[in-house]
Amino acid sequence: MPPLALAALFHRALPWLSVQGRAVISTLVCDNGRVGSTNLVCERLGLRSRFQLNRLLHREGLPSYEELAGWVCVLYWMLRADAGVGDGALKPIAGEAGMELASCYRLVRRVTGRRWTKLREAGTSQVMRWFVARTSPSRALRFAALRHSAPVLLARPVVCEPPEPPILPSFEAPRRLPIGGGPFDVAVRGSDLAYITRVNAAAIERLDLVAGRFQGSIHLGCTPTCVRFDASGARAYVSVQYCDEIAVIDTHRHTQIQAFPVAGNPFPLVLSARGHTLFVTTNEDRLFGLSVQNGRVIGCLSLPATSHHLALHPAGCLLYVATRAAGSVLEIDTSRFEVERTFALGGWPQGMVVSPDGATLYVANEHRGLDVVQLATGRRTCTLALEGGAVSLAQSPDRRTLYAGLVHSGKIAAIDIASLSVRTMIETGGRPRQIAFDGAGKIVIANEAGWVDILPPDGRRVYRLDKLSASPIVPSAISAS
Repeated sequence: MPPLALAALFHRALPWLSVQGRAVISTLVCDNGRVGSTNLVCERLGLRSRFQLNRLLHREGLPSYEELAGWVCVLYWMLRADAGVGDGALKPIAGEAGMELASCYRLVRRVTGRRWTKLREAGTSQVMRWFVARTSPSRALRFAALRHSAPVLLARPVVCEPPEPPILPSFEAPRRLPIGGGPFDVAVRGSDLAYITRVNAAAIERLDLVAGRFQGSIHLGCTPTCVRFDASGARAYVSVQYCDEIAVIDTHRHTQIQAFPVAGNPFPLVLSARGHTLFVTTNEDRLFGLSVQNGRVIGCLSLPATSHHLALHPAGCLLYVATRAAGSVLEIDTSRFEVERTFALGGWPQGMVVSPDGATLYVANEHRGLDVVQLATGRRTCTLALEGGAVSLAQSPDRRTLYAGLVHSGKIAAIDIASLSVRTMIETGGRPRQIAFDGAGKIVIANEAGWVDILPPDGRRVYRLDKLSASPIVPSAISAS
């Protein structure tokens, strides 16, 4: 997610921007203006070339990409100086950014036409006004008027090609499928289909679980992050962070059919027990409940910090919200959108699983591992230390094993629920993110480093996966964890 203060500074100053324009700003803000080449930016925005990017910036009334990135970088430094870093001097800020001091001074002078000392004397608000003076809101509004007056063209009918005969591979050994764009989340429908979000490719990928291969991309807006199927499997919902919307996917035609606007970079999603309400939290520290029929806001609640993970109680009346920076998990009454209890766990609470009987809450903690909370009393009864801390958490279909994604150590810990001990450790390498299971119990793991792993439902062996292989990989010898 982009830094809230810097993103808010730009979006308040540029209220005329379209969804695409806000996505460009959020993409640059996320890396403090230092995203890199235009090709990388185009990939994240779902654009074909730098020429398309330049046309987009021109329509939005923004400066060229190089100048815009420079302004984002300078204003980020101004905010850091305002926060007291280095007493406002540029040298400590340059060191923090990993840049040569001389390069920083040249960038400030080239972008603003002024020295750093003059910027500090003027203040951040004045520097932002200088940036706004370099934009052309009238040009952006003119293009917007042309778009609204343009005739509406009917979409071409979707022609569905006959499916290829299914290939039934053997999943006695793990399978690795390389794919770029930073695979992040995975949602599975039955035993046939999985959707993988690609946050840096402006798309989600269709994975045929029967054939064991990718079947194509569904192109969405910038930074699609979390995906969930509804109970019927006919619809999927995708949070598109930098477009401030939830994309609704028809899973039969694999096309976007609707979009629900949600301001503030929507992130985690969960559907209510009856499937009528979609819960989502945003980077502006808010929880929303949306009607799945039309996206209307049913309720909202302010949070103490940003949440990256949600979990629904089996009874459907309670929602659990992990607030990472606040070190707590909130128990929310879904009918009244009120906080019932707060579990102060400390550390960085992340992924959550509620036991099928609704008695226990398991919380992945990025600082230490796994926290176990008895919901009857609201007390933490156990903590299991895991190397590097846990981020994602999923429960196996047989309800006997928890799988914790250790993003910082490139492993998946398989935890026996009965004994709360690590049964096996799966060496994935890279950055294993979200974990899901298909109808046959196979484990599907999205890895941000550029691949998806599919493992057989076997909790007795330890797999060491070769990150360069795209074919089934032979598991290593069993080792104690």
